[in-house]
Amino acid sequence: MAMIADAFMKRSIAALEGFVGGELCAALGVRGDAERLLRTMARVGGALAVAERRRAADLKVDAWVAEVKDLLYEIEDVADLCAIEGAKMLEEIPSTSSSSSSSSSSTVRCSSFGLFSCFSCRRFHHEIGLRIRDLNERLKEIDDAKAKLPALMMPISPSSEETGDSFRQIRTLDVKFSVVGTQIEKASHSLVNSMLKGGKKKVELFAIIGAGGIGKTTLARKIYDDERIADNFPIRVWLRVPMSFSEVDLLKEVIRSAGGDCGEVESKDELISCFASVLSRRFLIVLDDVRNPDKWEDLLKDSLNDGVARGRILITTRDVNAARSMKAVVHTAEKMDTENSWTLLRNEVSAADSEEEAIKSAKEVGIKLVEKCDGLPLAIKVVAGVLRSREKRRIEWEKVLKSEVWSTNQLQEDFPQALYLAYEDLPSNLKQCFLYCSLYPRDYPMLSSDLIQCWIAEGFIPTHNNVLMEDLAEEYYRELVGRNLLQPDLNNLDKLSSTMHDVIRSFVEFLIRDETIIVGGGRRSSISPLTKPRHVSICSAEGNLELPISIKQQKSLRTLLFFDSINLRAIEDAFIQTLGCLRVLDLSNTAIESLPSSIGDLVHLRYLNLDKTNIKELPLLIGSLVNLQTLRLEDCQFLHTLPKSITELLELRRLCLARTPLSHVPRGIGNLRHINYLSGLVIGHEINQNEYSEGCGLEELQPLSELRYLQLEKLERAPSGAKALTSKPFLKELYLHGKAPAEEGDEPINAEAEVQQSEKIWNQISPPPTIEKLLIRYCSGGRFPNWIMASLDKSFPHLSYLEISSCRFCTRLPPLGLLPQLKYLLVSEAEAVIAVGAELFGAEAEAAFPKLEVLTIKHMTNWQEWSFGLEKETPDDKEKEAPKLLFPCLRSLDIRLCPKLRALPKGLDLVPNLKTLHIEGAHNLMEIRDLPSLTDLLSVKNNKGLLRISGITSLQSLIIDDCSKLKHVDRLNSLQHLSLVYPPSTETFFFEELVIFWSVGFPRWLSGLLLKQENVGST
Repeated sequence: MAMIADAFMKRSIAALEGFVGGELCAALGVRGDAERLLRTMARVGGALAVAERRRAADLKVDAWVAEVKDLLYEIEDVADLCAIEGAKMLEEIPSTSSSSSSSSSSTVRCSSFGLFSCFSCRRFHHEIGLRIRDLNERLKEIDDAKAKLPALMMPISPSSEETGDSFRQIRTLDVKFSVVGTQIEKASHSLVNSMLKGGKKKVELFAIIGAGGIGKTTLARKIYDDERIADNFPIRVWLRVPMSFSEVDLLKEVIRSAGGDCGEVESKDELISCFASVLSRRFLIVLDDVRNPDKWEDLLKDSLNDGVARGRILITTRDVNAARSMKAVVHTAEKMDTENSWTLLRNEVSAADSEEEAIKSAKEVGIKLVEKCDGLPLAIKVVAGVLRSREKRRIEWEKVLKSEVWSTNQLQEDFPQALYLAYEDLPSNLKQCFLYCSLYPRDYPMLSSDLIQCWIAEGFIPTHNNVLMEDLAEEYYRELVGRNLLQPDLNNLDKLSSTMHDVIRSFVEFLIRDETIIVGGGRRSSISPLTKPRHVSICSAEGNLELPISIKQQKSLRTLLFFDSINLRAIEDAFIQTLGCLRVLDLSNTAIESLPSSIGDLVHLRYLNLDKTNIKELPLLIGSLVNLQTLRLEDCQFLHTLPKSITELLELRRLCLARTPLSHVPRGIGNLRHINYLSGLVIGHEINQNEYSEGCGLEELQPLSELRYLQLEKLERAPSGAKALTSKPFLKELYLHGKAPAEEGDEPINAEAEVQQSEKIWNQISPPPTIEKLLIRYCSGGRFPNWIMASLDKSFPHLSYLEISSCRFCTRLPPLGLLPQLKYLLVSEAEAVIAVGAELFGAEAEAAFPKLEVLTIKHMTNWQEWSFGLEKETPDDKEKEAPKLLFPCLRSLDIRLCPKLRALPKGLDLVPNLKTLHIEGAHNLMEIRDLPSLTDLLSVKNNKGLLRISGITSLQSLIIDDCSKLKHVDRLNSLQHLSLVYPPSTETFFFEELVIFWSVGFPRWLSGLLLKQENVGST
């Protein structure tokens, strides 16, 4: 079911209608046959929606759908070939030749070609005509066969897609992470208490057991995030254990997650030694979803028992017997009761307080729905995902409750019926995207950008006027997340990475079993004899690739993905020749050094990923991939040149070259008019500036009006930057990188001439006002470009993310406080900046940085003074008066490696919402004081001159690391947690609300602080 026949048929009909009505069809002389094929497709398509719903329960219907799917794949291949060959013909035809008759048109056109071209043209006419007639006959047989399938004549309730009840408009749904109910609160509280009590063993094992989807991971995460656990276990490690793993890999991952570094060590014994030394303080290791607990029990427990620290290991597993045989403290995760189930459903469905009343009115129906979920949190969440896509009305919920999915036995496996409900509620296009996600290995992060490009390459995303396919695909992705079918990465604020719950993955693998092969990563699937394999996912491939002969003989693959295959060294030419139908090829993170020239024969290929490979050159025939939409070549450290033929990839939408050491990019990039994502575009030519004509210039960007993302490298090599970014109405992300500083051994340069050239180019590149994310790096002029020095509120009304780094000659920062939507700002390595004052805010500003939430300043080696302009020591300072409102939304301030900074600015105490402050490597800073709004965390590390911390009356947590001169710490009235680190750390003492890493003795101020806290607590 990886291809949803109903969706594919609609797309194929739309494409064929365009083909029949176009000039290509007439040129090929196949209009009559194509029209007959179109009519038959329409008849068959009318029964497909019913057939898709009935196929799981009726083997004859299943076989009929499989035949339709096989034929649709062939129809799409033929349509592709017609477009390719027809386009070649039309390019060679004089523009004056035309004819109303397809036969005469063929004669005229052929007479315009050379002798060989004429024979080739006639042969293709003949072959394509035979293939279309064959498809017509086979499709007619399929159409006739449907009359013998009574199940296709039985009425079914309309799907949400047909009624318009769901997905009326693709929407971005807010993602909610709910941990609710007294059951989980009691369970987590009990387990945390048990872990803190401790026993005689240095290392104790705890296990949460239960069926898939019952909430084991949720409970483990709540324990992991518990404040008492964080206080008492300085080292916490969370790992999802892969189904197949080596002891060496597991040890490495735990060491890395605990903050250690094992270097190049590969020996198990050496890793165990490193492992024990890294866990020198109390630790908690959580191993989530362990399938074979006995395989790692001896490895971890024995290794840890040799260490010096005490710790806890918490596992979640479905293997009840193994957990008990390990003598773990076992907690059995229970199903949710009805009231807690309703609370979870309500919280998941509600998107705003205004919806509470409407949801309450549907409580009776909601209770019946959660009862059908049998107390499984996963099932409740996916049902909530269905309800969230509908109006919050009782009648809409009743439609879900009365769905026939609840009462029919559609599944042959033991999956929650709610999963099938959620799947059936998806529109057909979205179903295809959802099923495709199962090709990724278990726990492998699915980047939305990768998924989106693959979905487009597979043809899952329809085309709409004025809507970019990538934008529509992103909405699809967010919809799947909003429906709780994908789990977003909690550490990724933009939700651009996700995984799939194991129960959902198993369900999807069941659905796609008839045409997908998954090899490695603990999985091995088989193929039904009813259909041909179309999609292959391989994990941990090595050496030279060999697939089963049966797959290669069928020559039907459309998708070939490799994961964790760093030892795959070669793809043979003979193998490539069996992939004639391939649409998606992902060879990233492999060790291949070259591609066979036969890669140019993959005319259907739309996605080629070679990121992080050892590729040294691309074959010249890469330009023959006329349908290629995505070409990824990032982090290819041995690739220095690109063939000129890449400029012939006219369908290219995404070209990724970042961090690949290219000497130049061939001229002609301006021909790629469909491109909307372009990273790592090197300007000019590295070898010889006289050869600039060979390298891409900034002027080639002018016709690329579809760009959404642009990253430019080595800007100063361009002779001019004028109008490079004009006519870019959709550009959202812009990365501007100049030349990195000359390294030792490079030829001497004229510094003054370089600075002048840099200023000229940077001033001429004026970004459009649509920019939302901007990175400026290696701007080597003496000042920042004019376009970022004034009127920023008008020039960049949407800019929310800004990084400025390695601008070593600029002495003054721009007035960034004028940016009305800026939320994140990083300033780094501005070596010429000595003082930062009120000019940073902008003279005309009423409020400075009105939306800024995160400010990071680092590697400012000469920065000494920081002022908000509140001092007014001289009359001239009145012109620099600070705005009335300073950083109203700032919650995090991070200052790192600014050794000459003398003091924090006067007025920092007026910043109202500051939550965290981190200062590291500010050796001239002597005190941090009087910051009443700082509440959550102050972290100071390696500040050699710091003497006092005082008057931070709302602060709850303080971390002091290697501040050896600190003498006074007082007036921290709200302090609850203190971490004090004086390296080298050799012994650990634990108190109820205090964690101290000790080596040289308590500082004198500590006793006074503890006494004051004790007095505060008693009043």
